[in-house]
Amino acid sequence: MSKILEIKGYLVKYYGKYSKIIDKVWQFILAFLTFTYISKNIGFSAVISNPIMTVILSVICMLLPMPVTVLVATFVILFQILNVSLGMAIVAFGLFVIFYALYFRYAPDKLFLLAVIPVAFMLEIPVVIPIALGLVGGPAYILPISAGTMVHYLVQYVKNNATFLEAAEQTELLEQSVQHAQKFLMNPDMWCVIIAFAVTLLLVYGVRKLSVDYSWEIAMIAGVLGNINVMAYGYIIVGIKISYLSLVLGSIAAIVVAMIMKLFFFSVAYTRTEYLQFEDDEYFYHVKAVPKVSVAIPEKTVKTINERQKTGVIDAEQVKKLEKSKEEESEIQRIIEQELSQEK
Repeated sequence: MSKILEIKGYLVKYYGKYSKIIDKVWQFILAFLTFTYISKNIGFSAVISNPIMTVILSVICMLLPMPVTVLVATFVILFQILNVSLGMAIVAFGLFVIFYALYFRYAPDKLFLLAVIPVAFMLEIPVVIPIALGLVGGPAYILPISAGTMVHYLVQYVKNNATFLEAAEQTELLEQSVQHAQKFLMNPDMWCVIIAFAVTLLLVYGVRKLSVDYSWEIAMIAGVLGNINVMAYGYIIVGIKISYLSLVLGSIAAIVVAMIMKLFFFSVAYTRTEYLQFEDDEYFYHVKAVPKVSVAIPEKTVKTINERQKTGVIDAEQVKKLEKSKEEESEIQRIIEQELSQEK
């Protein structure tokens, strides 16, 4: 566990150092997945659905604030729907106007979920979203989750009824718009998912706020089981078949993501829990204090043991001249010694 916490410390440290770059990379990935999701499901315009155009739009969105990604994705969805049905495009436009009005009034900082939730559906792990937001958020996230889910089912409705939408263009515009709105809003599958996600988020949030040991772990399991039960019973009631394998695999993915989130947001040591009691003039206080778990990151230092000595470049000609001069000096010395010996 200490090694995992040490890795967490390194990740937090490097994120703090390179946060701007990392945030832009994640923004590019989200934008790319969002435009890929749109092209994969309602790619009626060959120009917008081109992979090169997807990359270009993703790069542009990466360089701009996150809300711009959602706005661009909204215009792309409306443009794609407009290629099939003007009446359905009007319905979609009205829904987006309502979504944005509610977002900017109640949840302006949660606009990114309009893009995240459809991508989660594409990856077949949508239950990750309500469980994750129940752990780190609260009931206020029900609105953005519901709106993102409706965007996904809007795209699926257009995808599955493209032929019908094209044929309906012969009727009056107002009539076909009302008809499309009724069929879309009467989708029992969509409402089952919205209710299941709302119940899951509230269940996870409620259990997570309890003053019990291992509340996050209990909240994860409660959320997964609650989602499976609500989805299963809801689909049985409305008579829709459900893929239990996808439901179970999505629940496993949700638990994995929740455990990673717990590591970063709620690493505590329950074995060192302390209970405090004190009072003032009006109240008695009973406080439960659970210490956070942290590991000091070891600082690595490099010590130079043997320093490499600087060496000069040896010139062979200079060496030869030096040896020759030494030989001449020794010869002169020998001659001088001989003359001195003869004089004696």
